[in-house]
Amino acid sequence: MSRLFVLCLVATACGKRDQPEAKPEPPPRRVIEPPAKGVRALPPHAIRVEGIGPFKLGETVSKLLDQLPSGPRITNFSIPGLVHRDILRAEEDAILIGAEPQGKATFVAVVRGDIARTEANIHVGSTREELVRALGTPLDDPDRAQDPHIVIPTSLKNMHALTDNGQIVAIVIATEEHGKELIGETACTRPRADREKHEFGACLTGTGEIVHYEGDELSIIGKDSVKPLATVPGLVFAAALRNPSDGRDDIVAIKRASDGQTKTWSMTVFHFSGDKPVRLVDAAQVFQISAANAKWIGADLRDVDIYPELVGRADTIEVGGLLTTRVDGKIRDIVVISAVPVQRRRVKGTLREDAGTSDLQR
Repeated sequence: MSRLFVLCLVATACGKRDQPEAKPEPPPRRVIEPPAKGVRALPPHAIRVEGIGPFKLGETVSKLLDQLPSGPRITNFSIPGLVHRDILRAEEDAILIGAEPQGKATFVAVVRGDIARTEANIHVGSTREELVRALGTPLDDPDRAQDPHIVIPTSLKNMHALTDNGQIVAIVIATEEHGKELIGETACTRPRADREKHEFGACLTGTGEIVHYEGDELSIIGKDSVKPLATVPGLVFAAALRNPSDGRDDIVAIKRASDGQTKTWSMTVFHFSGDKPVRLVDAAQVFQISAANAKWIGADLRDVDIYPELVGRADTIEVGGLLTTRVDGKIRDIVVISAVPVQRRRVKGTLREDAGTSDLQR
């Protein structure tokens, strides 16, 4: 082997030995991205006292909008003198959130059964009987009354379940706009009655009576007889509401009239002087909707309805409630309407017949 070849081998080996060993490259650093803004709670949502799922009472419109997908998400729902709300829609219009214009949420509603439910599994589609078994008997407050289609359970007092033929068609969670007002003791304990038969207990004379309404007729059921009380054309429902002047009940009758172009809801209030009824309020108009008003909210007048709720005050009765629109018989919109005060004549000592004409004498 030539000397030159040996020198080349030695030089090559030495060159390799002098080179630093190659170190393995470290793995790429793991970067955890923040959650995408579009991530949100999915149904079924929980129905609780504070709202429905992520949609809470008292939240600002801007915070609520962050919970919704992009696109047109807010509309103005307005009928002069009746309702003026910003309405946000979620879950393909199954949830409606109502807020004061650019203000805070005052109610959250659900109109579909697969979207939300209570911990006791009450949802749109549950029956009235299931609601009562799960959440307690309907609220019985002598200072409040509501359309029989509305059920307010005792264990969730800001829940308003709207029923139709004994089945829940919408659930509304609303802020309590009416502060509790202590207006004295009741004159007696209202007797039990069967609401399914259009009957309710009342303290009219201090002994406790059953009042029955059917068609346009109001009557009092006694131990041995049925005594006519009044005829109210267009009667929708009647209810007892405590009068603070003497602790006895007024009988409040709500009627509705329609001529094809307008729907009008009126209220008449009866009180007893001795054993005779007199009128403290005589057919006072509380709500009116025209065909043009209905078009403003994208509805036909025939598909718009109101379910009144009443709160007794010292000198007035506040009338609010729920307004609904329907499409193909199903609830599309449900909103809480503004309460209007109706003045009633004061009861001073013994009522005189000149304070109102007795229907029994008409």
